[in-house]
Amino acid sequence: MLGDSLSAEYGLPRDIGWVNLLRDRLAKEHLDYSVANSSISGDTTSGGRARLTAVLARLKPAVVVVELGANDALRGVPLTTTETNLRAIVDAS
Repeated sequence: MLGDSLSAEYGLPRDIGWVNLLRDRLAKEHLDYSVANSSISGDTTSGGRARLTAVLARLKPAVVVVELGANDALRGVPLTTTETNLRAIVDAS
């Protein structure tokens, strides 16, 4: 998971956010996936893009879920910049 405060459980007690719910559902369904949460509250697509190489090298994920972009909009980042960053994240993943 590469995300912002929605995935980093900002303002919530640990391990009750949606990423943990996904982890629990996968386990309940006996699907052989582990879930690593590399989300940072306040992160933007440029922040996620900048740290993605290290995250991929460290975790070597089979699947990457990206939940970024809301903070870009809140900060007035041009939509073309957000799109460019998201495309680079998807391509690298």
